[in-house]
Amino acid sequence: MNGNPGEPPAESAENAGNRGVWLSPTEFGQLQASLHEAQETLNAIRNGEVDAVVVTGSKGNKIYSLSGAEHPYRIYVEQMQEGAVTVTPEGLILYCNQRFAEMLGEPLDQVISSQLIPRLDAESWAAISTVLGDHEGATKHESFLQCAEGVALPVHFTASPLPLMDQTVICLVVTDLSLQKSGEVLRLAKEVAERSSAAKDSFLAALSHELRTPLTPALMGVATLQQERGLPAGVLTHLSMIRRNIELEIRLIDDLLDLTRIAHGKFELQDAEMDINSVLDRVLEICRSTWEAKNLTLTVERSAVDTRTVGDVVRLQQVLWNVIRNAVKFTPSGGSIWITTENPTPGAFRISVRDSGIGFNAAEEPQLFQPFEQVGREITRLFGGLGLGLSISRSIVSAHGGRIWGESPGPNKGATFHVEIPLRRSAQPSQQDDAMEAEPGMRRSLVILLVEDHDDTRQLLQMILSQKGHAVHAAATGEDALALAEKESFHLVISDLGLPDISGSALMSQLRSRYPKLRGVAVSGYGMEEDVRRSKESGFDHHLTKPVDPARLDRLIGELAQEIL
Repeated sequence: MNGNPGEPPAESAENAGNRGVWLSPTEFGQLQASLHEAQETLNAIRNGEVDAVVVTGSKGNKIYSLSGAEHPYRIYVEQMQEGAVTVTPEGLILYCNQRFAEMLGEPLDQVISSQLIPRLDAESWAAISTVLGDHEGATKHESFLQCAEGVALPVHFTASPLPLMDQTVICLVVTDLSLQKSGEVLRLAKEVAERSSAAKDSFLAALSHELRTPLTPALMGVATLQQERGLPAGVLTHLSMIRRNIELEIRLIDDLLDLTRIAHGKFELQDAEMDINSVLDRVLEICRSTWEAKNLTLTVERSAVDTRTVGDVVRLQQVLWNVIRNAVKFTPSGGSIWITTENPTPGAFRISVRDSGIGFNAAEEPQLFQPFEQVGREITRLFGGLGLGLSISRSIVSAHGGRIWGESPGPNKGATFHVEIPLRRSAQPSQQDDAMEAEPGMRRSLVILLVEDHDDTRQLLQMILSQKGHAVHAAATGEDALALAEKESFHLVISDLGLPDISGSALMSQLRSRYPKLRGVAVSGYGMEEDVRRSKESGFDHHLTKPVDPARLDRLIGELAQEIL
């Protein structure tokens, strides 16, 4: 090179078009150092020693994650079920694993180098940032992560400080709580539903008690009057009408309680051998006045030969009563009802009830067996009812292994309901369906302590029991009953459970502890399984649900008298 050192050479003609850049020795040395640094960086990248590269441009810093680093910790972080994030104090995401990107619902390359702060609320970022002031501690915080499409994901943050050469960054472990929260929501919903169900059951039990209590003296009074001889036919007709409506009210109350039993899986059958023809005869006798009042023509055709089975007599009677009563209810005055029985196959019994009533559309048939459902509000307005009879009947028939269904050609063309059950045989010797009543001459008088706070019921029960030859001492409270028991020796206690001072169960427990041979009958408007269980545990031998049929109470006292005397 010609010329003085440090001065640019003269430019030749042939190099005029190829201009160069003159570097001083200092600049040349800096260039060599930069090239050496770049070479070392490239070697580090090739060797997997670099996780990310920050590139500074006109639009700010861009961070690029490098997939070449295959360190064991990197594999572990990528396979974590939690999100892993490294973020600067300014909120810039330096690194995150694939799981965190999946939580956000965004591509990984878009999440890295983006801001974390907009994805959190101010309180959460403030809580996470506290780790920058404590390089030894960690912060845990539960909040929501704002994800794609406005979704708020419940998460748990564990934030730790991560000291680097030039600054301290935040290392975050992010746990998705959505499944846990869903479980909590389901658990809370279950608890709310259970509390609501328990409250409903308590309400129905209390309602049943309040409704049954005033019905008891009414039913017992009517039953007593019907046994009086010499009453005019017109009076007997009115008494039958009154008793029929009282029993209908009782049936509605029982339906509400049955629905609760079914919902809780506490619907149990009391199996006994029976003749279904006898059950049908009883139902027809009960319903006779209803179809006669509407001047309906009822025809019964018994084609079934095999009619004996094992089942719950009372429940099957309830099914037939519901079906026949519905036929009477929905058939206009002057219409017709046909009842037929048959054995469609060996070992099966079917009863069909056809009417000339309002009918229904075929599509409405499933709705008929849903609780509180009737076909349209107009039907409810015209005919009334709760819509529980067929629903409960289906549960009863299903419990017997059978089925119930309805058919109709259409509105105003009548309907037919079929009940079919399998016939079962008993391994026990045949017994009479009804217990024989003791002959009047064989009656044994008992000394009875009657405890009832409802004045009308107490007075009527005392009168009826006294007429049967028993010596009855009555009390309105538990304390009065305990006082009487100290003065008199009793064979039997008949007590209500809902007394004003102490419960009938507590009263019976005290009496049995003092007088172990004392027998007891609970008479209460509370008739759920739990009520019966509690009364038996307290010492009562029997539990009768109000309103009590005087004939049934008389039979029960007769059975106890044979055991006591």
